[in-house]
Formats: sequence, structure tokens, C-alpha cells
Amino acid sequence: MVLEIQNLTVTVRGQEGKSIVKDLDLKIEKEKIVALVGGSGSGKSTTGLSILRLVSPALRIQSRKIIFLKKNLLDCSEEEMCRLRGKEMSMIFQEPLEAFNPVFRIGYQIEEVLLYHTDLKPRDRRERVEDLLKMVGVDDPKRIAQSYPHQLSGGLRQRAMIAQAIAAHPQLIIADEPTSNLDVTLQAHMIELFQRLRRELKMAMLLITHDLGMVGHLADEVAVMSAGEIVERGKTADILGSPQHPYTRQLMDAIKV
Repeated sequence: MVLEIQNLTVTVRGQEGKSIVKDLDLKIEKEKIVALVGGSGSGKSTTGLSILRLVSPALRIQSRKIIFLKKNLLDCSEEEMCRLRGKEMSMIFQEPLEAFNPVFRIGYQIEEVLLYHTDLKPRDRRERVEDLLKMVGVDDPKRIAQSYPHQLSGGLRQRAMIAQAIAAHPQLIIADEPTSNLDVTLQAHMIELFQRLRRELKMAMLLITHDLGMVGHLADEVAVMSAGEIVERGKTADILGSPQHPYTRQLMDAIKV
């Protein structure tokens, strides 16, 4: 088991009765992709950030356990979490332009992961950056590595962010709406990329999305969230083929329109 969450509740500080996430249980096995599905405001992204312990200071994480590779993350110091983030688990954010630092080149920001989490020498790190960019389908890695985030298209920024996320070969990737800002053609390319990376890197993934079409192509299991709670879960084929909860059926009806 890569990840096991028990009774995760996230509340607003000073408003303890107001929960963003309520009593959530979730498991992700090695090399499996689990999709966390739901509409805006359902608590999906907060769940992902809670795993990394990156939620806003205005929120409080209340959970019995968040077990990652047999370690309870809630017992870890901030120093231990810094060692885990990027190396053992990483995140692909919804908007790379906001996630990347605008004043540093793309190659430098990818190389930072290698600097902190590997023993590679400077020259080897630079070569590895280009290899990573090639791995995610970038045709001109030298130019992209020398570019600033604002100089790249949305698709190239997303590929660069994926390269950064996989740089240290993490055991778990949390992908938060990784294709929501891309056009249909680029979305299809990203799905193919994730399928290939999964085979090659043998990684586990928590896929946070409202796109059930993407879920059907990528996920082994689905957990459907509504108002901070998981209302239905199961194998992808079962959930998409015969949804039982009314909210899941509403999501299915929405993509048929």
C-alpha cells in the first residue's frame, strides 16, 4: 500500500463546525491510479494538499492517520515533510503558470528537485533535465529548459511541470486537474503521456478531476466526492458503467450533454 488515509477531516480554523472534508477514507495501492472525482468545491483539491500538508494556514487537518509508505505523515516534522515532497511524493498543479516561479528558467526549476533530492553532479543534473523534458514529449528540450514560464504555451508548461514532478522518481504523484486548462487535442496527448509514464515509472497516482472521460482512460478506481464526503467508490468500470449514487449519475449525465 502506498497511501492510506483514515478519517480525514479538514476544518476552517475558528469555525470548527465548518468542514471542507469530512471523515474521508482513501487507499492507493502500488502502481494504481485512483481518481477523486467531483464538482468545484467538493473538497478534492483540499484532500490532495492535505496529503502533502500544504493546506492554507486558515485550515486545520484533523485525521487519525495519513499513512504514506508505512509512515504517518501527521507525525512528521516539517523538515521530514520537505524531504518527502518532491522525492517520494509530488504534485502536478492545475495552473503551471502560477506554480512555477516567473523569475527563474524552467530548467533551473526542474534541476532544483535534482539538487535537493539526488546526488547528481551539476553537469549530470542538466543532462537529466533535458532527458526528463524529452520523456514528457518536449521536442526541443534545450530551448525549453532555457525559457521562462511565460514564454511557453499552456501545453509546454504542463509538460514541464510533469517533468518536474517525476524528476526524483516519486512513489506517488498527486495530479490536480492536470488537463482542465488545455484544449481537447492537448488533453488527449496528456492522457497518452500519463499512460506511458505510468508504465515506465510504475508510479501510483491520485488523479483529482471532474473529467469522467479522463477517468475512464486512466483510473483503476474512482471515489466520488460531494460536499466534502465520498459518496460512492469502486472500480472505474463499475462506477462509470452503473453509477449508484444520484450525484454520480448527475456527473455522468453532465458529460452526455
